[in-house]
Amino acid sequence: MKLMSLTKILGLTVVIISMVSLGFSQNSTKDKDLKRLKKFMTGSFDTFAQVDRDEENDTKYRHIRALLHVIPIEIPEMSEKGFTFYVENAAAERRKQPYRQRVYYLTRNNKGEIILKVYRISETKSLINAHKNKSVLANIKYEQLTHETGCDLVYKRINKNLYKGSNGGSKECKSTLRGATHTNSESEITPTTWTNLDQGFDDEGNHKWGPPPGVIGHIFVKRKIDN
Repeated sequence: MKLMSLTKILGLTVVIISMVSLGFSQNSTKDKDLKRLKKFMTGSFDTFAQVDRDEENDTKYRHIRALLHVIPIEIPEMSEKGFTFYVENAAAERRKQPYRQRVYYLTRNNKGEIILKVYRISETKSLINAHKNKSVLANIKYEQLTHETGCDLVYKRINKNLYKGSNGGSKECKSTLRGATHTNSESEITPTTWTNLDQGFDDEGNHKWGPPPGVIGHIFVKRKIDN
């Protein structure tokens, strides 16, 4: 009896150790994905090469000549389980008047999926062109942020150099631009590019803004110099 009990105890111990080890292994893998994505995402990007191709091919839809700056920042309330970034989009000819400023939060949801949460910032004027003066980013506080509900992108690793994300095509990411009611977003991130396809639709499925169906999103290529 004692021998049988000891055997059961040893067996249970092995199972527990195996489960703990598996958990550590999974967490290690998850950390690698988040760290790899952080590296891919960080930097300055532009769409210039894509715009030149549009002109050369005389395409019907022309992507805009745009800049994208993505800068890691520290927000204590958000940094424990992921990475935060200040993100700024601007048309190339209006660099001092960005059309979009956000905080992105790269983390995992309770299903273990990689997600990118998007937050509006209540005060943005002082942050314009922060890639040239990163010290101003210390002024961003958690209390200034508002989560854009329904707009989270869920990313999947296709291979070590490609992650694909989507907000699922639901109608939860709201938009009122040009008669739209919601936004569909898709994204691809590689070591050197970040492709974003944002499209606005109404409740009947009519396209209202962004690249029309069948057209690829804006391809931002990582620049060697932040300017």
